Parts: sequence; structure tokens; C-alpha cells
Amino acid sequence: MFSQIILKNKKIIDNSLSESDFLDVLLKNRHIKKSNQEDFFKPHFPQDSDFNVSKKEIKKAVDRVKKAIKNNENILIYGDYDVDGITSTAILWQVLYQLGAKILPFVPDREIDGYGIKAQSFFDFETQKNLHFDLLITVDNGIVANKELAKISKKNTDIIIIDHHLPTEKLPEVFATIHSTDFSGSALSWFFASLFNKNADLGLAAAGAVADCVPLIGINRNIVVHGLKSLRLNPNPGIKKLIEISAIKQDSLSTYDLGFVIGPRINAVGRLSNPTEALRLLCSQNSEQASKYAKNLDKFNKDRQTIQKDNLEIAEKNNLNNKNKLVFIAHKEFLPGIIGLIAGRLTEKYYLPSIIISVGKEYSKASCRSVKELNIIETLRNFNDELVELGGHAGAAGFTIKTENIAKFQKKITNFINKQLKDIDLKPSIVVEAEMKLSAVNLKNCHLINKFEPFGIDNNKPLFLFKDVVITQKRVIGSTGDHLKLKFDDIDAVAFKKGDLGKTLKVSDSINLIASLDLNTWNGTTSPQLIIKEIF
Repeated sequence: MFSQIILKNKKIIDNSLSESDFLDVLLKNRHIKKSNQEDFFKPHFPQDSDFNVSKKEIKKAVDRVKKAIKNNENILIYGDYDVDGITSTAILWQVLYQLGAKILPFVPDREIDGYGIKAQSFFDFETQKNLHFDLLITVDNGIVANKELAKISKKNTDIIIIDHHLPTEKLPEVFATIHSTDFSGSALSWFFASLFNKNADLGLAAAGAVADCVPLIGINRNIVVHGLKSLRLNPNPGIKKLIEISAIKQDSLSTYDLGFVIGPRINAVGRLSNPTEALRLLCSQNSEQASKYAKNLDKFNKDRQTIQKDNLEIAEKNNLNNKNKLVFIAHKEFLPGIIGLIAGRLTEKYYLPSIIISVGKEYSKASCRSVKELNIIETLRNFNDELVELGGHAGAAGFTIKTENIAKFQKKITNFINKQLKDIDLKPSIVVEAEMKLSAVNLKNCHLINKFEPFGIDNNKPLFLFKDVVITQKRVIGSTGDHLKLKFDDIDAVAFKKGDLGKTLKVSDSINLIASLDLNTWNGTTSPQLIIKEIF
């Protein structure tokens, strides 16, 4: 249960509020100024000038790529194994390959190569292909790889970095750097690719941006809006097959579909095996080729779901008697590619920081998630001497540790976090737009809310507080009774995964709830309904 409700706006919304005043509430809550409102509702197609990247570095990078193509030099694109990294790699490869470049893409294996660029992986790939790469382009990585890139530079390879991660104080010494923390890696890759071909795949950039959880305000919103249009009208063969195999509607593709249907299938193969299969899908040139890879990715995703369920059950059993302010579980059956998902689920469920470790023979991998009250990367840096590798940010991190040191480390960090959070009541707060009366749940306001699509980080689907609403009808729905359907006078409401409340709630009960507005179409008739998030 949440500890407090944070109201973004004190205005109470009822049926007397005008359209412009209702829109004004939502716009102010998102800090969207009047001067930016037209572009918010009618986003322009992304332009070169929208990207806050050094013009000097752009010119150097473009000229170097043109020189490489002209002189028939070997080019390697080195990406990453998540959705953002794979889409970044595919976008740039497609454009430069079509221009006749001698170019190969590479995405690292999570277990073999690890996170970020590794010089040894680069050299091994050169040996495997019996090539020397004259030009290396990193996408979605590289900005903190000073030592690794220095090793590659010594072997007469020019390097262009295209990355969005936080840099260290000293940037790597490379030929050119295209960097901004304001965008996803895929957006920066699209920007660079579009300098060579204005028809670079914006749909893939949108997929990477949504998967990487960038704020959907400003130019990121423009990228996703126009990227979704592209995907709805003419997706590349790989995405088209994923849409078909996932049984979602292409003409109404949404950020939800990208984040929770398409994205997990692209991610799954890299969690369980070599992510190159996902890259091959996105780089497929025809339907037959794409169909083969899409089926493989769908199978990997089903396997991932099964393994995740099994691993989560193990984690839950090991957390049963936990009285600490930290969930810490190390187990040899945890897969390295799954532990981030397990940590995320446990932190969400218990509202505690989580450290989940996949135990190996000599070294073990850990993934961490945290709550807003604890900066996990700063916490872990207090134990730097006991960790082999460490990276991350305030809310999520990862590290490698010697297996023999896990028990000692667990004791130390648990004591440390218990002290840090000793006097803090760890319960999540919930943010709502404003209080709303049932009279304002109408088609007009549903349509006004839909103007704010696509929803995402910093532009979430609006939630509203409803006080003292009286239940006039109730029933449990779903094949296993998982969900609850309520009625308040003539307003329908659905509470997913809250079927158990059907046993305690009664008709005529007065309740408070937090819910979003939605449209429900049945037998050709569209009516407003509430999707309930919390009942209290």
C-alpha cells in the first residue's frame, strides 16, 4: 500500500470544467509551456537542429565515414545487447550498407563479452572474420570505455563514439564523439544515419527510445510519435513479423506494444543466448528471412517467461523470512540475463532495494534495483574494494563479485543499508493529476486525455483521485476470478488483479480510488470507463 498521495494540482475536476481548463491542468502538471504546446500536440518531424550535439564532431564523423566508404575501408559497428543497443546497431548498419560501405555489425554476448565495449572482443571478432577494421563506430556505448578504446586505437583503428550514457570527467581520446544524455542511443544513431539518408528507420529509433525509458517530452516525443506512424504504415520486415507473431494490431501500435510486447521479444534472446539473432531479425531484407528469426525470438521469449517464473519462485522462497531493509538473494540457478527482471519485480512488490546474484564457480554476477530513498550506486561504491566490476545509477546497478566473497559482502551491505534506512517508512507514494468527480468521467475528457498520447516517462497516462464513490454493482471477472468489475451509478470500472477484493467489498460501500479514464467499445457503442489502480 502507498504511504501518501501526491496531488500535482489542487483543482477539483468536475463536469463544469471547460475543455481548455482541463487541458491546462494536464499541461501544467507536465511543465509544458504555452510556447511549446503546439508542438506537443502536433509534433514536428525530427530535424538535425533538434539534437544538441557538437557540430564540429558531427562534421568530423560524417567526413570520416564518407572517406571510409570511398576508400573501401572495413567498418565495424559495435552495439549493445539490449533493445536500445540492437536497434541503434541496425539503424546505422542499414543506411551505411545501402551506401555500399564494407560494414559489419557486432553485438556483444552478455556472458562472454560482458557489458560495454571490450577490446578483446573487438580483436577476437577481427580474427574470426580475418579482417582489420579501419573504422570502429560504437553505438549505445563507449563514452566511459577510455582504457578499452585506447587499446583499439593503438592498432590503427579510428573510432567514432555515438552514445547517450553519463560520461566520466575525461572523455575517451577518439576520432569523433557524438554524445548527448538527452536521447536514447537509438535516437542518436538515427540522427547520425539520417545525415546520410533522410529515410533512416525512425520506427526502430522509437522502439529503442521506449525500451530505454527516455522521457516522452520534447524531441523524444517527436521521435516516438513519428516513429510509431512509420511502424503503423510501413514497418521493416523484422518488426512486421514480430507484430504478426505477437498478434497485435499494426494500425494502432502503441508505446505499450513497443515496451511490453515487441521489446521483450528483442531482449529475450540476449538474456538467454547470443543477441545476434535479434540483430539479424531487424536487419532482415525480406519476409521469409524475417519470419524465421521472428519465430526464434518468440520462442526465446516464451523460454524467458518460464525461466523468469521459476527464478522468481526461488527468490520469493528465499525472501520469506526477510526482516531487513534489503532483499539480498544469491542462487546458482539464477540466470545472469534474468536477474535484472527478478530484482525489478521484488523491488516493485516489497518496495525495498534488491540485490540478486547469479552464482558462478569463481565469479558471480549481480543486478540491483532500488527505491527513491536509497541511491544504490553510491551505496555500492562504499564496497568498491570487494567488487570486481561495478556500474549503474541511482535506481539500478550491476556488479561482479568473487563467489567466495558473497557471504561476507551480504552481511556488510545488509548492515549498512539497515542503518541507512533505519528511520524511514518504506512505502511508495503515488502521484495523481488532481481530484476528479464521477461527473467528469465522460467521452469528452477521455478524448482530451488521448491527445497526450503516446504515454511514457514524464508523460504517464493521467491518474485521478476519486473520493467517497458508492458501489452500485460488483462482480468478479476473468476465467480464474483475478479481476474485479465495479459500477458507480452509470460508470463502469475495472480493477485488474484485484479479484480478491470482491470478497470484502459490498454494494453500497463508499470507497476512495485512484484510476485512469479509458474508452470501452462494445457492440458498436463506445462509453467511458475507469481503470482502477488503487482502492482504499
